[in-house]
Order: sequence, then structure tokens, then C-alpha cells
Amino acid sequence: MATSSNGKPTVLILIANGTEEIEFVTPYDVCVRAGFSVHSIGVGLETNHFVAKCSRNIRLIPDYPSLNDTPSTLLDNGTALILPGGAAGAKTFSTDASVLRLIREYRNDGKHVACICAGTTALVASVADADAAADDSQAARKCRVTSHPSVKAEIVAQGWEYAADEERVVVDGRVVTSRGPGTALLFALTIVELLAGREKRMEVEGPMVCAEVL
Repeated sequence: MATSSNGKPTVLILIANGTEEIEFVTPYDVCVRAGFSVHSIGVGLETNHFVAKCSRNIRLIPDYPSLNDTPSTLLDNGTALILPGGAAGAKTFSTDASVLRLIREYRNDGKHVACICAGTTALVASVADADAAADDSQAARKCRVTSHPSVKAEIVAQGWEYAADEERVVVDGRVVTSRGPGTALLFALTIVELLAGREKRMEVEGPMVCAEVL
């Protein structure tokens, strides 16, 4: 497992104009509570002074303005890559060659890729992208996923196995997917458990007074 200099998991989370705020902030917050090294990276923000205007008009500034401005050592040594949803933000991720390549690299390296809501469409696009033919079989593997209901049809049309609607978070190997803003906390806690174990998850979950249904 790749870790930061202090031995903790390193998590990268992408953000673009139109990203769903809850789905960005919640995993960032929960992973920080777990003691992880967390870094946000902007995508397609060049014309907006590198400030992301999110889906509900909240403006957020990423830790790194773009993938090109992110140290290669950080990209190479990350443990997990998180892609939040929000229709416009997910479309930016899905059409950005650097993002699609990064998803494939993480999957090929056996690292975790976690997508929530419409963010799952970027995972799908990373396999459909023409450059995917140059990758090994892991990055090209269509796994079992979920997403926001609004993009279910297009994911199924691409030949991916879609989980039952009642499954709020789906884990298939190193790929984690979830459904929407209302599942963001469970999504984040699942990532913590996968990267650091059940005990760490419970350590984070307890003081947050999470609902028992989680």
C-alpha cells in the first residue's frame, strides 16, 4: 500500500466545476479524521481562477489547481483516488484524458478507485476510452458498480454489471462505488475501512455519532 511520509494512506480527491459539494467534502473530511494524508486536485478550472463552483454554488479551492500542477511523486504514491459526482463535474472527469489515464494507472497498480453518484461514469469512460487498449487487463475490467439512478442506463448500456438499487455502497475488488449525496458518509467510512481496517473505521465513526443504519 502506498503511504505518505508519516506512514498513513494517501488519498487524492478530484474536483471540478459542478462537483457535488457533499460528495467532495464528506470523503475529504472523513479521511482527514482517519489520519490520512488527503489532497484535492482541480480538473478543468483554468478559466475560473482555479476555484471550483460546485453544484449548489459553493466555491471551493483545491489543494492543487490541476493535475499538471500536482507533484508526480504524490500522484505516483497515492493509495486511493476518489471521484465525486455532480453531473457537470462528472462530465469533466469523463472527458479529461489525464483523469482517465490516472484512473487506469491506479487500477493497474492495484490501488483503490472510489466513485460516487455520477462519478461512476468517469470509471466507465476510462475503460471505453481508446487509450485503454494499451493498458493491461485490470484497468480494462468492467466490474460490479452502482451510481446515481440518473446515469444507471448509460452505465448498463456499456456492459457493466449494476448492483441492486438497495445497495448503497458496492465494493468489487479495489473499486468502490456509491449512489449519491445521501450515501456519502457511508461511502467515506467504507473507504476508511478498506484502507485502514474496521477498527479505524469504528474509531472515526463513533465520535461522529453516525446513524446505526450505517
